[in-house]
Amino acid sequence: MRKLHYILIFLGFALLFPISAKQNQKSETPSTYRVTKGDSWFGIARKFKVSPETLAKLNGRTTSENLYERELLRIPKGNEKLTFAPESVLKEKPSNPLDRKERVLKKFSELTYDPHKGIQFQRGVSSLVRASLPGKVVHVDYMDGYENFVILEHQNGLYSVYGNLERIQVTEGQQVKSKDRLGILAKDKGLYFQVNQNKQNLNPEKILEGGI
Repeated sequence: MRKLHYILIFLGFALLFPISAKQNQKSETPSTYRVTKGDSWFGIARKFKVSPETLAKLNGRTTSENLYERELLRIPKGNEKLTFAPESVLKEKPSNPLDRKERVLKKFSELTYDPHKGIQFQRGVSSLVRASLPGKVVHVDYMDGYENFVILEHQNGLYSVYGNLERIQVTEGQQVKSKDRLGILAKDKGLYFQVNQNKQNLNPEKILEGGI
């Protein structure tokens, strides 16, 4: 079920539905949370509407440390509870996912008759694919038309997708830094690169040029 979640994010479907105000009024924030497979600091923080840094600090950790399945986390409540704090806003500019800047063959498009949820780079001299931002590897898979692909989860509901890989060099659950190696491109295809924020597809070219 978790894999289906990330595949649908990759395809651009709206999965992360906000809880209604009515539901929020009736439910109380639990004091603890048991980590399950595939969880990340950012995902858990978003679920309980706190900043990832607040959640990690309360548990004596940092967001760069890995979580462990079945680990019990304290959840901020009362005065500890914060909405996404300014410190959780992405401060660094995303880096190019390729060693060199390659020409974009197919651009991002929101046109209903010709949608394209990401960008397709030309296959040039660059073959090494790197993480554009620090985050967690949440899904590794294969799909016809996109070959092997990797999905990273970042802060503030942001996801990046890297497709047309011949060889993947990361594993699910792994924390990566910006410019860390993700894999090697297929010999006959350029990189497919997609960026989502929650259920919205963003234009990767604009993000690479000006940040988020």
